[in-house]
Amino acid sequence: MSGSPWPRRAGIVLLLAAALLYWLTLDNGLRPGELEGGDLITHQYAQVQARPGNAPGYPIFTMGGWLWFHGLRTAANGLGVSPNPIPLLSSYSTLWALLSLWLLYQVLLHITRSPARPTGDWPLAWLLTAFYAVTYFFWYYATTSEQYSSAIAHTLAILLVYLRWRDQSPIPSLLLLLSFLSGLALAHMVTVALIVPPLLAAVLWQEPKLLRRPGLMAGAILCAALPLISYVYVYLRGAAHPEWWGVGEWTSAGQWFWSFVSTSQGQEEMSWGLAPGAAFFANGFPELIWQELSVPVVVLGLAGIGVLEKRLRLVLAGTLLLYAVFCWVDRFGNWFQVILPAYPLLLLGVAGLVHRYDGRVIRTGKAARASEEIDFSVRPRRQYDIRNTALALLVLLILWRGLASLPAADSRDRPDDTALERPTQLLAQSPPPGAVLFAAKDDALGLAYLIDIWEMRPDLRVVDKRGANEALAQGGEVLVTADAAGLLLGELTVASPQVHGWSGAWVELLPQAAPLVREPAVRLDKALGDGIMLQGYSVREDDGLTVELFWTVDASATPGDWSISVRSGDGAAQQDATGPVFGLRPFSSFAPGETIVDAYGLGAAGSVDDLWLILYRATDGGFENLAEERLAVP
Repeated sequence: MSGSPWPRRAGIVLLLAAALLYWLTLDNGLRPGELEGGDLITHQYAQVQARPGNAPGYPIFTMGGWLWFHGLRTAANGLGVSPNPIPLLSSYSTLWALLSLWLLYQVLLHITRSPARPTGDWPLAWLLTAFYAVTYFFWYYATTSEQYSSAIAHTLAILLVYLRWRDQSPIPSLLLLLSFLSGLALAHMVTVALIVPPLLAAVLWQEPKLLRRPGLMAGAILCAALPLISYVYVYLRGAAHPEWWGVGEWTSAGQWFWSFVSTSQGQEEMSWGLAPGAAFFANGFPELIWQELSVPVVVLGLAGIGVLEKRLRLVLAGTLLLYAVFCWVDRFGNWFQVILPAYPLLLLGVAGLVHRYDGRVIRTGKAARASEEIDFSVRPRRQYDIRNTALALLVLLILWRGLASLPAADSRDRPDDTALERPTQLLAQSPPPGAVLFAAKDDALGLAYLIDIWEMRPDLRVVDKRGANEALAQGGEVLVTADAAGLLLGELTVASPQVHGWSGAWVELLPQAAPLVREPAVRLDKALGDGIMLQGYSVREDDGLTVELFWTVDASATPGDWSISVRSGDGAAQQDATGPVFGLRPFSSFAPGETIVDAYGLGAAGSVDDLWLILYRATDGGFENLAEERLAVP
């Protein structure tokens, strides 16, 4: 890029503008369904824990993501900031997206060089790249935790190196670099390798004598195979964490590793249905291309590929053809892997077409007849410069596509990003140090995410029913959410545990023989009627106020099943239950001498001086109160 400084300056401005746009729309939350699985959540865990992603593991992408995330988090912590990790994780995709835009800009400059523009047609390259930057899928995947933007950068890097090799009296070092980048697809995203067959054909078309240079060919093969070394990382990480293997019959790390990298675990997602006719379009490809780029851009792009230099034409057309075959064969595969790189290939065709007709004009209207009188009914002939007209239309396309993409591509502060709200509230209710947690599916996924990714309470761990049984059998403590407590109690294989309330949403399970270490802060030993005794109570501040009531029942009494209401003195907050511990331990179930801790949460109750405790039950005429007790807040 010697000569005019404008191409470089324009490129820098383009990247800064794109970076600002993506930062303003960067993903910073999660929807409930996203925690259940999929690429987004898989890659986030991979970046944080340095664990292999989807099969075959994407080792290059994952290792880079681990360095990126932990580097940013360490830097932020060093400044005394505890950032939301989701934007940090998402920004790794932004990094690859910005690299993709820079590479596309460089390729466009390369193919639009001419004696009049030795550094390339930078206004045309700038506008085409800006248009691609605001296409919906590219924009969305530039601001969320996905690997697609890295595949685009990889594809464009291969193209750029190929063009430089083609135009610089083919030199071995560039050929070896091209081989390495091509082989890198084996350790990055395998579908990038679809560009390799037409690329190899173009290289041998230009330099057929390469086949007579065995040393250089051996070096190229070695460079292509070199990235496979990264799979040592996949094996070592997987062998160290068999809990990551999932469901399977593997008895060794070697068996798991082979099953993983051969993607046999994911073959049920593939379908080899070569559907003819209209069924070809059933999976969304290629119709989404012209929906996003517009029909004129797609038509001009395909036509433009036809006017490019013959070997480059082979590379682009051959790659697009293989993309289409891939989507046709693997009708339920990730066609995003190839639809996104297809966009810039078509834009290269648009650039080639505009460059081909640079300097030419389109004439409209009719020429006036030679006459002594002027004929005002004849519109004079006008001339439209093709290149300048294309630039003006591209500005309009950028405005159209940007405004159309924004509502769906904006991932910041989405109102449906609610997946972590309840898990955050659950952790705010002060689970005891070292406790294991059990919750229903959505809560469990959110809690595990906050513990593992956010590091909110790294001393805690989320378990399934088997883990809860093991913890209790080993004398440990289990906290279970109130809505999942009944399910877990019905599935336990250990002796019936003690059941106490911990907070307004948590139930505490203790082994039967474990001592109850909690004591009331205020001792009452007050009989409330029907044999029910309130030993005392405690009040602590968690997510609002948590009130702990300590109950016993007179040994000679057979109390009824009374409901309980705990309210702030001003009546602004309350929580009711059909009996102690969310109704799990009704008064009639108490054993002689047994003490049950019962907890109630009053939310953000503000400044509370006193509480009301009411024992009541429903009657045919309304409600009957057994006791009303005022409790002073200590």
